[in-house]
Amino acid sequence: MKAKVSIGIVGLGRMGQIYAGHLARHGQVRIASVSDVIEERAAQLAEEFGVDSWTADYQEILHDRSVDAIFITSSTSTHREVVIAAAEAGKAIFCEKPIALTLEDTDEMIAAIEQKGVMFQEGFVRPFDRAYAAARLKIEAGAIGKPVTFKSIGRDPLCPDLNYAKRSVSGGLILDMAIHDFDLARWLMADEVRRVYTEGGCAGYLTRPPGFQVVQTTEICYHAAQPTSLRSQSPHDDKHPQSH
Repeated sequence: MKAKVSIGIVGLGRMGQIYAGHLARHGQVRIASVSDVIEERAAQLAEEFGVDSWTADYQEILHDRSVDAIFITSSTSTHREVVIAAAEAGKAIFCEKPIALTLEDTDEMIAAIEQKGVMFQEGFVRPFDRAYAAARLKIEAGAIGKPVTFKSIGRDPLCPDLNYAKRSVSGGLILDMAIHDFDLARWLMADEVRRVYTEGGCAGYLTRPPGFQVVQTTEICYHAAQPTSLRSQSPHDDKHPQSH
């Protein structure tokens, strides 16, 4: 019987908890350890999923020779530090998107990964979705002719808290959410970007648990196609203003 892949999870916020739930149900892996700077959160999740080890210091997981791979689901601002450390520890790496907040950090991370020769995957999930994969196959087969325009609309199902808007932490709506649409557009159009134009707005409201609504529209022009329109929007309801 093939041994299960031993997984460590770094960062147990919303996405970390989602991944932990999926991994706990996966028959070919086991969660060996979890880490979060909030100790109570790490302890609670370890108990919930029957994980033997938890820690507030992710370095402890990296030093554990029994751990084969690391899932990095901490805030984007921490990705560079954790990915480079995981590469140096020789771990296979899955990193939630976006990989980093700047191109400079991204280049440093890629260099560390290539130098150590470790496996790395970023959390772009759309190409693995059967509906999107079917669309790609239809395009490649010529079923719709040559695509010249691509429009994408993305909305989060839940209202994020105000910390989500901090550029220093997540990159906000464009980097954290619309990056899926950027990836999908390049993949479906099979073309590279020539020019980008974007505009957006933000409306905050404090009359209920603090939150905000953001609308962002991005136009991308490719070398061989007409403009691509991407629209990303955080949730709203009729009681609160929309921003355009």
